[in-house]
Amino acid sequence: MEKKVSRLVSVLLAVLMLVPIAALASGEDWWAPYEETVTVRIALEEPTNASFAEGQSFADNLWWRTFKERFNVEVIVDWSAVGVGNEFEQKLNLAIASQTIPDMFPANRIQFAQLKAADMLEDLTAAYADYSSPSMQKMFDKYPEIVATAKNDAGQLVALPRFFYGYETLTRFLWLRNDWVQANGIEAPQSIEDLEAIMQTFIENNGAKYGLVLDKDLWGMFRMAPAFHAYPRSIWLEGEDGKIVYGATLPEVKTLLSYYAKWYAEGLIHPEFANMNEETARQDAYNGLIGMVAGENWSGWSYGSDMVNNQGDGTYFISYNLPSIDGQPVYHAVEFPNGIYNVVRKGYEHPEVLVKLVNGYIDILDDALGAGTMTLDEVLPFNTNDMHHVTGPFKVEFDHYKDVTEVANAVDNNGGPLTSGNAILFYNEIRKWLDEGDLMGMGRWLQQGGQQFGSIPKAIRTVDAKEVIFSKMWGLAPDVVTNYGRTLDDLLVEGFTQIIMGVEDIDYFETLIENWYAAGGQEETDAVNEMYGAK
Repeated sequence: MEKKVSRLVSVLLAVLMLVPIAALASGEDWWAPYEETVTVRIALEEPTNASFAEGQSFADNLWWRTFKERFNVEVIVDWSAVGVGNEFEQKLNLAIASQTIPDMFPANRIQFAQLKAADMLEDLTAAYADYSSPSMQKMFDKYPEIVATAKNDAGQLVALPRFFYGYETLTRFLWLRNDWVQANGIEAPQSIEDLEAIMQTFIENNGAKYGLVLDKDLWGMFRMAPAFHAYPRSIWLEGEDGKIVYGATLPEVKTLLSYYAKWYAEGLIHPEFANMNEETARQDAYNGLIGMVAGENWSGWSYGSDMVNNQGDGTYFISYNLPSIDGQPVYHAVEFPNGIYNVVRKGYEHPEVLVKLVNGYIDILDDALGAGTMTLDEVLPFNTNDMHHVTGPFKVEFDHYKDVTEVANAVDNNGGPLTSGNAILFYNEIRKWLDEGDLMGMGRWLQQGGQQFGSIPKAIRTVDAKEVIFSKMWGLAPDVVTNYGRTLDDLLVEGFTQIIMGVEDIDYFETLIENWYAAGGQEETDAVNEMYGAK
């Protein structure tokens, strides 16, 4: 009893005095298995690209078997939903509304806020203090501003943030079809005029039918937007008067729209884009109808091996930094990066299971190879074929700045020091492509294959040069923003689409923004300024 009271006092003092959570660690053996089997029921979202070994599935796979072997924890998947569209989100929303949530599950920011407000989450403060591994503690201590958002109003830790892959992974790129680039002697575009010339060259010389990919949700345009110093989605910035405004309301967005309207009128954008989802729009590339797309650092997986399978050797897309409309540096917008919180149902008897299994995830993917406790052949099945994405709440995202730098240097020098399990895995995946032509390694090569070639090394230089701009809404959104959800963004997408397609002229932009403010945008703006203004 005395030990329990002492621990409780230390936890409360740490919360009140804002001591880093890692400082509370008691030295418990987080590896120790339970004497009797502990069962945990979970919900998880299914990644569409997961490829299981024979006899395995989302309900029974190497992760669940390992957790049973190492911790004596039996994971039961109560339900899952294919990770396409909003199916998982909708199913979890229904479970929250009916208070039938599983023991553990991943929740998005809106769901997490609802769960906190309804007092449906278990306090994890003591569980973290007693069972967190040193590697987990390093992650928590590096991003205290993210950890703070995982607490309730009483200062209790009620979630393990999933974290994120690093600011460098939030930049955008121009991806071009490589064989067409080589055939035409194209150099990295520096201006919007260069970009337009490349689109025309691909159409005239290589049989492309359209210039660049665009879909009904306008993600292709949103990813291209930094080239125009425009930030039309999810970013709150400081306006001319010092107040915080939504990025979509700023005049640079009007300039961006004027170009897309021009390109649409010139036939450079598919005339039916407004009826195409992102996957359908991507098919134009796979079918050889397009050679340009604006995308993230991981777009090489979408436009890498799939391109080769559809169009032949050398047809993969490679990354270039976005060109600039005026020759000034392109700044990439960074919104609050933690989108998922791993949570435990209030009243579940063993909340520390979440901490222990996330520890195990970290150990297998990031620590075991470097520590020599697992071999490469033992680790690879956990980190290939998207198997590192099938663990539901038992997952974090690693900051890979150091890993990618080591990997890119090793690729350039045909070998070099690799100090983490992830770096070793990444490098060996790339070597499978370079040495054996294994297409499974192509996406990683396009992402990390050398300092000048890979997309993330380019992004690291962007971050090091401080060419990023952070959203002023840094953390959980005010309730009014959460309540409006996507409604106001949908209003903007509809209006932007009308301008692009010529249904409305470019000056309709001002009317659209007025309508946005009237429909709730002013309420959102006031709430964001109240929560985050003058900070």
